[in-house]
Amino acid sequence: MTGIGQKIKDLRKKADMTQDRLADYLGVSAQAVSKWEVGSASPDLALIAPLCKVLGCTSDELLGIRTGDEDSREHELYMMASGNDGNPDRFDTRLHLQKCLAAVEEYPRNLWLHYYCAMNEMMLPDDLSPAEGQAKTRREHVEAAEKRYRFILEETEDDGLRACVINNLVLFLVQEGRREEAAELARSCPTSGKLSPDFLLLYCLEGEEGERHWQWYVKGKLIELLLALSRRRENLAALEAIEGILRVMLPDGNYLGFYNDLYLSLEKQAELLTRAGRYDEAVKKLAETCETCRRLDAVNSRVGETLPYTAPLFDLLDSTMPFLSMANTATQDAVYWLRHPCFDPLREREDFKALIAELERGEKAETGEA
Repeated sequence: MTGIGQKIKDLRKKADMTQDRLADYLGVSAQAVSKWEVGSASPDLALIAPLCKVLGCTSDELLGIRTGDEDSREHELYMMASGNDGNPDRFDTRLHLQKCLAAVEEYPRNLWLHYYCAMNEMMLPDDLSPAEGQAKTRREHVEAAEKRYRFILEETEDDGLRACVINNLVLFLVQEGRREEAAELARSCPTSGKLSPDFLLLYCLEGEEGERHWQWYVKGKLIELLLALSRRRENLAALEAIEGILRVMLPDGNYLGFYNDLYLSLEKQAELLTRAGRYDEAVKKLAETCETCRRLDAVNSRVGETLPYTAPLFDLLDSTMPFLSMANTATQDAVYWLRHPCFDPLREREDFKALIAELERGEKAETGEA
């Protein structure tokens, strides 16, 4: 077997792989690999096919063993490991793990197969014991899974796989009470789907720091949602959703950075209701717009101050930004907007006239006119 040992050594060096790394891929010790290469021992027959795949050679090149249709077989094992083959065995964690481990032996360089092995090892029931047909206790499997996860992180260039591994490891470390380690790992997570450093830190941070981060994260998602809804400016339901969400999330009416979203939603709702001939509702919405304008102008007059949110969901946050990006005040803008022809059907209504007069008085008060 000295010839095979030399071949293993040559191919390993060609792949720029250490004995330790080759051992990690095969699930053996580095000492075993060393013995193969010097010819004092030989790999088990069951390891020959995995060796071929790790070293990037054919079985003919190493031992003359034919491996068949590799791509089809590897895909079949991936589907099995991921639970997408429709086989009910995936619900039996012990049995599924055994199949995943066998798949890794067959395709040791497929890191997704390693991932599903580690995931199943983490999911083994607490009552696991060697008497039930497993070679390790549950704790030993968990430790092996952590080691396998870290091995994947060292080897993979797939951000999707990296994010999945980091997600699972972070949850495990938090459960183990290793929160600082979990937070450090979470910050290294690439953004993939819903997984991101900020999302994973929700699990890691505690106390006021954790609560503040949670509020900041929720606020960010609220901004994204409002922005998405605002893309449908001609959709009354979308505008009503903006208003409803803000009133639920900030029930005390202290909208600060969200005043602009509410103001523009109310104003556009009034326009769409007028177009639809729903005049009573339109005027009511305009009255709400006017009240929001007054409150917005009061807040804008304090630009530069640090103003805290007071609603329970955001009471650890504050804002120092101006809340309306326009040259005029909100009241001046509302007066201008109500003169738009779209509101002509409301011109002769007494309640509409009263709103106009009220806004104009406020406009004059702001400009210092008599």
